[in-house]
Amino acid sequence: MSPAGAHAVGSARPRPARRQMVGVLLGLAVLIGLVMTAFALPALHSSPRDVPIGVAGPSAAVSRLTAGLAQQAPGAFDPVRYADEAALVEAIRDRQVYGGIVVTAGGPVVLTAPPGSPTLAQGLSAMAAGLGQQAGRPVPVREVVSLPTGDPHGIGVGIAMIPLFIGSVAPVILLTRVARRPWARLFGVLCSAGLVGATLGALLLWYGVVDTWALPAVGIALSLAAMSAPLLGLLSLGGMPALGLGAAVFLLLGNPLSGAQTAPELVPHGWSMLGALLPPGASGQVLRSFFYFDGAGAVASLLVLLGWLALGLVLVAVGAARRGVRAGAEPSGIPAGGTSPAGSEHSPSAPAGTAAPAPH
Repeated sequence: MSPAGAHAVGSARPRPARRQMVGVLLGLAVLIGLVMTAFALPALHSSPRDVPIGVAGPSAAVSRLTAGLAQQAPGAFDPVRYADEAALVEAIRDRQVYGGIVVTAGGPVVLTAPPGSPTLAQGLSAMAAGLGQQAGRPVPVREVVSLPTGDPHGIGVGIAMIPLFIGSVAPVILLTRVARRPWARLFGVLCSAGLVGATLGALLLWYGVVDTWALPAVGIALSLAAMSAPLLGLLSLGGMPALGLGAAVFLLLGNPLSGAQTAPELVPHGWSMLGALLPPGASGQVLRSFFYFDGAGAVASLLVLLGWLALGLVLVAVGAARRGVRAGAEPSGIPAGGTSPAGSEHSPSAPAGTAAPAPH
């Protein structure tokens, strides 16, 4: 080949590589833009929608109060009437409402529960200030449930949510390289969830974010299991692309729509319902109940997590069955190439140690 021809061939080779590089860079830019959009849009459009709060007191006073709330903040609150202050306090502790207003002979009193949502508790305190300006005297604010002394800003749930994604994806990938059988991988993933949950629960107790160890550890372990099991099932059925798709759904949809940092009622309506049905959203509510309310109000979110865990078990079972069918379809002892097993040099009909008859 002439030097000119060799130069032409050499200059033509890098073009496909350059195209691939450009495609990779453009794909990364689009992907990062989608990630930012997924996290930014719910935050930019965050506002209270149908936030359940309790009201108690004389019927006429409560009617005027609810009418005023509807006029000043249309659609922001969903007032629920209670017979008296004691019933309202019990509802707050059971996480049926985020707080409430009690109308007494001396004026209104605002009840809050910052562990349920520090953001909404601040909003109720601001409401008390507004009511005080209208009444010409301060409106008292009383905390029914308080945050731990080691976590005055209520960031404990946010801290616990950070390692959930890594703690659910990493064991699936690592144990797939260590264990060969699907059920052994599932056992390892569930053990990892329990061990990580116990470790993080102990750390949160040491940080002073929670006042107990058992319930937070159980909540974190269940959250990890509910995310890891479906991801393992997707990996066993569709390989890494299926695992990547499932992880993207949990990260790009589940986290932004969970409302774990604030409250689901602050996520745009419709999207909040989807977020509550995904593991990150259900995990946020379970952790909040287990951290601060002794598990109250967590039934619906627990059912969601158990449903995802059950789905993961089904997917792993289907993957194991498909693997068994493929293994049974392969000829025993003879590889797919049709050659005899390695090391078998004798004819099947000739006993070991006897020479083959020489040809005549």
